[in-house]
Amino acid sequence: MTVTTNYRGGYLGTGRASMPVRLGRVGLGGVGLLMVVVGAWGGIVPFLGPAIGFSGDGSGSWNLDASHAAVGLAPGAVAVVIGLLLVAEAPRVIVGRGRGSLTMAGLLAVACGAWFVVGPLAWPVLQASRPYFVGAGALRELAYQVGYALGPGGIVIACGAFAVGWASRHREVGLAGGSAPEPAVPVAPAQPVAE
Repeated sequence: MTVTTNYRGGYLGTGRASMPVRLGRVGLGGVGLLMVVVGAWGGIVPFLGPAIGFSGDGSGSWNLDASHAAVGLAPGAVAVVIGLLLVAEAPRVIVGRGRGSLTMAGLLAVACGAWFVVGPLAWPVLQASRPYFVGAGALRELAYQVGYALGPGGIVIACGAFAVGWASRHREVGLAGGSAPEPAVPVAPAQPVAE
């Protein structure tokens, strides 16, 4: 007996037909692309910002120091790598398969976003140095917080949470004994054969 499916690329794995999931307008690929762009911005803004008049700590352009590397570059690079992973894996993710890697990538993205948010506040405590952002007017201080920390951090956290939520929502549910149910295959009634 042959069981066929009209879905190209579909396969019969553990007794159930599995196929890639499309999430409508926003999928894992779109979220991964957003994470790449935002992670790149968060990682490069401490270096490029002074060239466009947006220096949060008063340093010059392309000044590589420990605070720029730890607070901006490191979480930005990790967010870019995770975003590229999501973009690469999005077409190949199948319901019930690859969920562990998506969950770990999402949790790591949430941690990177949290470091984007907390890093400027924690850096003076870790290094016993001056504050990460220089003193400025209230509006300028808000722009620094949003452009360097809260904006990229919040978006990366949301993208990571989306990946974790997607992985937890799309799982393969089996029976209590651990075996998957057999697929229902319609059988046509036997027809008499004319000789």
